[in-house]
Amino acid sequence: MEEGLTMRERIAQELALLRRHYGEDVEYREQGDWFLVPRYPTPELCQCLSTSVTFNLRPGYPGAEPYGFFAPSELRFGGQPYQAGSPPVAPPFPGQWTFFSWAPEGWFATNDLSSGSNLWGWARSFIARLREGP
Repeated sequence: MEEGLTMRERIAQELALLRRHYGEDVEYREQGDWFLVPRYPTPELCQCLSTSVTFNLRPGYPGAEPYGFFAPSELRFGGQPYQAGSPPVAPPFPGQWTFFSWAPEGWFATNDLSSGSNLWGWARSFIARLREGP
């Protein structure tokens, strides 16, 4: 990270980027470094226009890439529920959540969010996993 940029400043920039693309109601919880995107677009076969997704940062972020995300357990693809993975920890947000094992391709974070890997790019990749179906 650039000189003087703290982890909290990086996260504030990441949150602003997520809010610019997913709406001002994107939430961040410092304890556990959790993000909640309340209106994430879904594939056509999910039979809803959007759903919530949540994810957290691993220790060592941004050098350590994020891993996995959650969607509400009631989300269906072609009428079938998604298969649950084993979550490392449950999200701090209300409701029942299904964990999706998912890793970014080519994670390379830089000091500049616009030129390196960032959480908006990470979140955008979730649609690929959702399209895979159960």
